[in-house]
Amino acid sequence: MFVVCLVSCLVCWRSYVEWLNVRPTHSGEYNGLAVLKTDPQPIGRGVRVVLEIDGQRFESWMYGSSARRVSAFVAGETISVNGTRRVAVVVNHRLQVRHIVGRFDVKAMSSLAVGPHISESRFELAANRIRTALSDGAHVLPGDQSSLFAGLVYGDDSQQPPEMVDRFRASGLAHLTAVSGQNVAFVLTVAAPFLTRLRRWFRLTLTLLMLAWFAIMTRLEPSVIRAVTMAGISATVFAIGGRLKAWQVLVATCVGLLLIDPFLLWSVGWWLSIGGSSGLILLSSRIRLTLECWGLKNHQWILNWVVPSLAAQLGVLPVAVMVFGWPSAVAIPCNLLAVPVAGIVMLIGIPVALVSGFLPSVIASVVMWPLGVGVKWVDTVAALGQRFNLPIWLDIAVGVAPLLLVMRHRCDNLET
Repeated sequence: MFVVCLVSCLVCWRSYVEWLNVRPTHSGEYNGLAVLKTDPQPIGRGVRVVLEIDGQRFESWMYGSSARRVSAFVAGETISVNGTRRVAVVVNHRLQVRHIVGRFDVKAMSSLAVGPHISESRFELAANRIRTALSDGAHVLPGDQSSLFAGLVYGDDSQQPPEMVDRFRASGLAHLTAVSGQNVAFVLTVAAPFLTRLRRWFRLTLTLLMLAWFAIMTRLEPSVIRAVTMAGISATVFAIGGRLKAWQVLVATCVGLLLIDPFLLWSVGWWLSIGGSSGLILLSSRIRLTLECWGLKNHQWILNWVVPSLAAQLGVLPVAVMVFGWPSAVAIPCNLLAVPVAGIVMLIGIPVALVSGFLPSVIASVVMWPLGVGVKWVDTVAALGQRFNLPIWLDIAVGVAPLLLVMRHRCDNLET
């Protein structure tokens, strides 16, 4: 009880400090350096970007030539700008919880600034170079496949057309274009043959550095922060010879990250990530036991295919219903069809695209062709899922049925 009270007080204190930090301290004309804290995001005819000026973040919308020029830059880079910092007359809670204190109207913008004063770290530089290399490797994919590949592999959905975004949301597959624990697990899987040959502490150091690099490359989204933190805690505990249960790692991750950034509580992506992880940890074994009772005990490949998807879907269901409304019933079959193929693309996408980026276009097209088939399959499943417009009662029945079955199996076990 004392620990719970102490942690609660610390979180409240950190929250108070963060709310103080989002109060603007500077306004008016500004001429100097600004750091891009997000990648430029095309929206309609303009481009939205978040700039850090004098330690505070400002949202900026650019149009025309300024929009075209800023689109060539990426997060972490520094540019010279001339404009006006404006404080919102009405407090914008949506911006504040993202640590944004106001708006910056750009009048003029110079080319990329260089020199010792630039704040881009080596980690950011390495991450940006890898993202560029992956983009170069995937550009041989036809149509919109390259933008979907970027979303699947490293969570960059900024170039996806609105039609693609709509069909992935309608089919319940939008989570595939946001980096999650699955991507982190695949990165560690690819690196495992090399890491396992190293000594314990050197292996731990490289693992943590790799996790930090991947988090920065995917732009520190709440879901990937949760995933890399859990992986880092697990790797550290394993290196010192200890052992923690999965739910203990999740609790430690939540407490630690909320102490660092209490505004994560306002992030829908954070809650969806926590919900999905909780479902996998708490419901997977029960769903597996239920399906085994149905006669699937000798079909482990079916269980390995179905159980994780059902557990994650049930885990995110409460948050999804409160924020987006009741999900379509087609989300479950769409996930069962798309997630395994998307997992293969995530697993081999980074090494294959990196190699493809150094090859001539003709050879790169051949190398990337299998990944293109996988990306096309995922997009096709999303498009088919969008076409089904089922009645709301069927959506609710399909969503609730797995949960009721798990609860019934649990009650049966308690009675016996």
